[in-house]
Amino acid sequence: MLEHSLENPPQNDAAQPFTGRLLEVALGYQQALMRNPRQPQALVGMSLVALASRQTEFAVKMAAAGAAAAPGMIAAWVALGQALKAAGRNDDAERAYATAIRLDGMHPLARLGLGELKLAREQPEAAAQEFALALQRQPTLLAAHLGLGNALALMRRDQEALDRYEQALALHPRLPEAEFAAGFVLARLGKTSEAETRYRRAIAARPDFAAAWINLGSLLREQGRDLSAEAALRRAIALRPDLVSGWINLAALERERNRPAEAEHCLRNALALNCDQVETLIAWCQLRVAQRDTAGAWEWLRRALAVDPDQNEAINMEGILLHHDGRFDEALARFDRAEALGNRAAASNRGNSLLEVGRFTQALHTHERAVECDPNHAGAAYNLALTQLRLGDWERGWPGYEARWRFREVHRTPRIFAQPRWHGEVLNGERILLHAEQGLGDTIQFCRYAALVAARGGHPILQVQEPAERLLRSLAAVRAGCAETAILGSPLPAFDLECPLMSLPAVCGTTVASVPWLGAYLAADPDVVQEKWRTFPDARPAPRIGLAWAGNPRYKADRQRSIRLDTLLPLLRSAQSKIGANWISLQKGEAAEQLAQLPEDLCVRDGSSRDRDLAETAALVATLDLVITTDTCIAHLAGAMAKPVWILLPHLADWRWMQEIETTPWYPTAQLFRQTAPGDWAGVLDRVIRNLPS
Repeated sequence: MLEHSLENPPQNDAAQPFTGRLLEVALGYQQALMRNPRQPQALVGMSLVALASRQTEFAVKMAAAGAAAAPGMIAAWVALGQALKAAGRNDDAERAYATAIRLDGMHPLARLGLGELKLAREQPEAAAQEFALALQRQPTLLAAHLGLGNALALMRRDQEALDRYEQALALHPRLPEAEFAAGFVLARLGKTSEAETRYRRAIAARPDFAAAWINLGSLLREQGRDLSAEAALRRAIALRPDLVSGWINLAALERERNRPAEAEHCLRNALALNCDQVETLIAWCQLRVAQRDTAGAWEWLRRALAVDPDQNEAINMEGILLHHDGRFDEALARFDRAEALGNRAAASNRGNSLLEVGRFTQALHTHERAVECDPNHAGAAYNLALTQLRLGDWERGWPGYEARWRFREVHRTPRIFAQPRWHGEVLNGERILLHAEQGLGDTIQFCRYAALVAARGGHPILQVQEPAERLLRSLAAVRAGCAETAILGSPLPAFDLECPLMSLPAVCGTTVASVPWLGAYLAADPDVVQEKWRTFPDARPAPRIGLAWAGNPRYKADRQRSIRLDTLLPLLRSAQSKIGANWISLQKGEAAEQLAQLPEDLCVRDGSSRDRDLAETAALVATLDLVITTDTCIAHLAGAMAKPVWILLPHLADWRWMQEIETTPWYPTAQLFRQTAPGDWAGVLDRVIRNLPS
């Protein structure tokens, strides 16, 4: 994910004509030089005028002549340093500044120039010392305050940097460069509203400030305000189509909006500006990852590493691709390297790879350290919370899980309500909107909390996905008139407070020992159950077993949790010979089409592919003796109905199933069958077969 970046305006060596006041000043110096071609003050003056007109080589020539004419003139050496720096001749510039400092060790402009050179060389500690020395002599030197702030920001000393920018603004109120820089560090400090205000102030003072438009657009993108972000980024590009960062940020926005053609257009423009800029090559890699084009992602990443083998984000991205490929030990080594080079996301990524190899305690400590190093990194906070929940530390995990609202990979466009959030206070009949936010399984798992909200004096309104709405009418609180249901996307009923369904465990202080469970909380309509019995009578006197094997393919980790039906053939054959089971498919979506590919000697009846909602599926589940499923919403449905359910889990299952346990406090009738090694579904099925009833 791209971070905001401080603007570093390029120098332009092209000769430009003197205009306005500069022309008048230049003519005065020319007249002085006609009288005395070695007049040092006039030579230095001409150098400064030329520098202001971006005639850098002429500025160097004039300043060098001035220094030669008056070797003891400090101003001449400072002017030469400024001209050489503008011309990109940094080593020569440093020697010129050093000469000025030998003549006057505390000369503020010489120290300022030397500090700017150190900053350009990414030596912020040395730069900060130079800026501080300049300010000792001249406390009101505006550029030194800005330079010191920039050096502190590069050292991640953001609050100190902000203090320095505020001092610059006290000297020069509404200075656009200072407002812009303050916005940058405020964003990193997590103060997004204040950061936005500063960027807008910078733009108000300088409407053509392209970098401020870019950073504003990036900030708005991170908040899910996509239309406003696009407008800001397109304004930046219109002002400065030569700024690669504008195209990269717009490409990131288009990628997140699932508009790959538009993202590619932006990246082609960035590539045309500089085919070797590592940030552009990494952005191409990220786009290919989003398109699930692993080979393409590796191709772009290799190009980036060829340009700069030590670029920390390229190495971090290499770790991500290795992680996706299941090469976790190699990924750990790359994340270590990226972190050593200063990458802020690598530690959290390393924690995720440690989870994959079963080093859970070390993973927890790694995630904790990642948050300590960067408390405002939403992804790090989110990963820490999931690890805490996985390992049973729910007292810290549930509150930490609120970081998902700041993490765009979970919620790109969080819902914003005028009504306040409910935080668990006693209610006196207030209508509280409990709204679904993720998958159907999550809705089924957490809708049980409506009873607790009603018990605290509120009137819950469960706003859920349409396939779940009719099912949730079976909740006791809804049937008793103490709660009601609504469909996501439909007009909202009146309400006083709101709370996301998945925030309720934090609000209620849920621990492993206090999961709400008084028995089945969802049920099927008895009339529909009878209809299902008639539609799917027993083919033989044997257990009725429901089967589901694939979840939502759009879920990021679906490749790990879902399987193909033919993977279950050993189970189907064994059960056929052992108990002669009546198999009924509860599978929905494209995966249900795999039923047609079963061998002729096996029979699994299609029970759910045409169900219009989960209420119909619940009626079929009510007729079953057992449900066997991978991690799908069917697992939650069977568990919420208190049906025996066997859940087949990958080696590193979803956090909600915790770790190394065979039961779950969420559903007492569930039994968990976990892989003992990544991809080992055969071992899982072997244990399932051994547990089949005789």
